[in-house]
Amino acid sequence: MLQRTDSQEARAELASCRTTTSSSDGADWCSLRMLTNEDERSEVENCETEATSNNHVNTLMERWRNVARRAHHSTNDPWSHFFVYEVPVTRAKRYRYSSIRKSWTEDIVEVRLHSEPFARGAMRECYRLKKLSSNTHNNDWKHAHNYVAKKYIQEVDRSVLFEDVKLQMDAKLWAEEYNRYDPPKKIDIVQMCVLEMLDMPSNPLFHLEHYIEGDYIKYNSNSGFVSEIARKTPQAFSHFTFERSGHQMIVVDIQGVGDLYTDPQIHTVIGTDYGDGNLGTRGMALFFHSHLCNDICHSLCLTEFDLSEAEQIDLKHGIFSCSIQSTVSCRQVSACSAIVPDLIPEDAMECLRQRTISMRSRPSEGDSRDDLRGSDCEELHDDNCICDVCLAEVIGDTASETFSEISDGLVYENDDDRPCPVRKLGICRSNAERHGRCDSFASSLGSSSLGSSSRLTRDTEKDEYWSVARKKSVPAGLLSAIEVQQLAAESSRLTQTVSILGQIHLDMARYHEMGRFLPEQRNANKHVHESDCLDMDISSWSESVEYDKASAFFHLDIARRCGVVEAIITIAQMAYGMSHDLLKDVGSEQIWPEDEDFREEPNREEFGFELMETAAEMGDRSAMLFVAEAFETGRRMGLNAGPSYPDAIKWYEKAVGFTDDDNGEGVALPRYEVLAKMAKMYQEGGCGLTQNFELAYNLYTEAAEVAIEAMKGKLANKYYEQAEMCSR
Repeated sequence: MLQRTDSQEARAELASCRTTTSSSDGADWCSLRMLTNEDERSEVENCETEATSNNHVNTLMERWRNVARRAHHSTNDPWSHFFVYEVPVTRAKRYRYSSIRKSWTEDIVEVRLHSEPFARGAMRECYRLKKLSSNTHNNDWKHAHNYVAKKYIQEVDRSVLFEDVKLQMDAKLWAEEYNRYDPPKKIDIVQMCVLEMLDMPSNPLFHLEHYIEGDYIKYNSNSGFVSEIARKTPQAFSHFTFERSGHQMIVVDIQGVGDLYTDPQIHTVIGTDYGDGNLGTRGMALFFHSHLCNDICHSLCLTEFDLSEAEQIDLKHGIFSCSIQSTVSCRQVSACSAIVPDLIPEDAMECLRQRTISMRSRPSEGDSRDDLRGSDCEELHDDNCICDVCLAEVIGDTASETFSEISDGLVYENDDDRPCPVRKLGICRSNAERHGRCDSFASSLGSSSLGSSSRLTRDTEKDEYWSVARKKSVPAGLLSAIEVQQLAAESSRLTQTVSILGQIHLDMARYHEMGRFLPEQRNANKHVHESDCLDMDISSWSESVEYDKASAFFHLDIARRCGVVEAIITIAQMAYGMSHDLLKDVGSEQIWPEDEDFREEPNREEFGFELMETAAEMGDRSAMLFVAEAFETGRRMGLNAGPSYPDAIKWYEKAVGFTDDDNGEGVALPRYEVLAKMAKMYQEGGCGLTQNFELAYNLYTEAAEVAIEAMKGKLANKYYEQAEMCSR
């Protein structure tokens, strides 16, 4: 009872104190409450910070565990049960190509080649091979690296293998350039060299590559195939090379394990380099017909290729819409621009070499010359060494300082005109650290992985790169290309690239007519090999192929707008209702079925004459003769048109400048007939032309001499007689 009383008194006293404090000094109580709340918030923040720190530590520990697992897994030889290390040692001569120096180096190596192939393709078969590293003193063949030696099944010329290596190493430079734009996933292309087996009969040649362990997938091909496992990165890389090279080339036939590719193919505008797989603009047409731009393409500001509405529907609702898109772009990627400088007709591959040299020659902050060379003076500096001394030789040979001279004088009117800087990619490392980390794996092929895009290159891209050369994007779309051409009409390079784009669209129109883009279940007998299909006469079977005429004409019209002479003349012939070689079964009624402006024949003639005049101005002889004859007769020029002899003489004079063999077969008028027409107009006069018998006499005489050279004796005598009439 006494305890309860004491407790009650204590509570009463505490309540009295609180009441007194609250009534006498309310501010103190509020301050106490605020301090208590701040302590609670501070405690919560400390807990959150501690939790974040713990999560970061756990993440780092998990990464280290993954690295440890991979390191442990790398020590396991997947070929151990084949006993390749017991195969007799064979001497071989190794040929390595440096894409930057454009030179070959040779050395002797020792390898162990398994006698039985383990894989076979359409053209080559693969053998297991082991080779010790050149930069190690370990002679244990059990721990030697695994390689794949590829040999052509059918005997081919020696130059074919060397051309394949050159192709793959050039494609590797494009992969390195792609990585400089910081895409969601970096890519690389396997190093490759040529091995000549010295101890084997006939000294056979092999391609040598590192063995890639994993699932081998072909993402696209040089004939337009796109895998159902439609990865975004391979397709974006191909599109990137097309625009980055200024439409001069495209890297396709992407295949490999993950984003480590091998055996690519390059299509160039020339179409004669990089082996028989180079289909030129035809290969580019096959790629873009099956290419659907993805998130990576958009983030790189790559322009969508112009396709017809039907083609876009097929792409969006075809196999591409349900395929696996494993790469998701969730960050900003630097915009792509053409590597070829404006107003300078440069080769894109040469510009890429100079850019790579420039990027590799830039040391990162804090690096010194001693750090770059390393302390070991006896270290090997191969063709891909990026130290200052080695790069000085390369830069001196290629005169890459020209680009710096061009860029130093660049002045941008406002910041919006300045291109966006490329993000920093790699971290510069000293020679000792680089060689210590890669040891033998990277350098065992000789070129090492110094050409690798993301690990070992001295690629510390800074804002000053954008002052190296003026660049403007060469888009894959027509409308954007026309806008660029209008803004820089003086640029001959832009005209060339637009013409390349037009040639691609012209090839797509041809492929449509041949039924190349039809589904497999339709027109089963339509297939023609790509190397022969565009050169053969298709008149015998084109009528049986039901192709998409609207899409074919869509690409033909874009080719016309891009300035392709063949497309311009073809559409002009369609407007006139004349026979034409391309899209023979497409007529004017299918082109302008609902267009009121072209329903009447004179309006179509006016449109066709404008096209013919454009083709004549571009130097086509047949168009010159057509325009000259139209001015001479006053026909085929549309409404309110009459003859004009001075204009006819102008175009006939231009046509006379061509010899009869300039345009090959199918010359509309021989030179002697053109000269005779000009002489007749001067003889008669009128239609704006002053009569001139002296010029008529000279032209008739020249026509007679040309006719004699062409073995036309009777016609020559006729011209001589008319010349005598003009001299009276």
